[in-house]
Amino acid sequence: MKALDTPALLALLEGNPRIVTQLRKWREAEIATTEANLLELAVLAESGPARVRGERFHALVRLRRRLTVLPIDDRATEEAARRAARLPRTMSPLVLGMLGALESSGCDELLTDDPAQFQGRWRFRVTKLGK
Repeated sequence: MKALDTPALLALLEGNPRIVTQLRKWREAEIATTEANLLELAVLAESGPARVRGERFHALVRLRRRLTVLPIDDRATEEAARRAARLPRTMSPLVLGMLGALESSGCDELLTDDPAQFQGRWRFRVTKLGK
């Protein structure tokens, strides 16, 4: 399973060719994200101009249908909490929950624009979205 974080999802919604190229490479893989990432996108959509909010929310609904959306459930929480003691206290609980969801669901790769923000040792690889 391959996962997209929020900046990668935004790139997908915007039709960025970098993400399209990466998704072609992952053609046979299950593509996932987490509820935390979709929450971030919903907040971003709501903060936009009123005239485009409805369109943005419809785009999120369509996106949700195309991806496996991983919950931040008890397994994800346990995984995140187990690792939290070894991570910087600056990492937000929401990001920890996202990482725990990816870990507990067997994700093998996360695509992001800033791999350095995901500190710690996880069983999945963190890949930078190409330029």
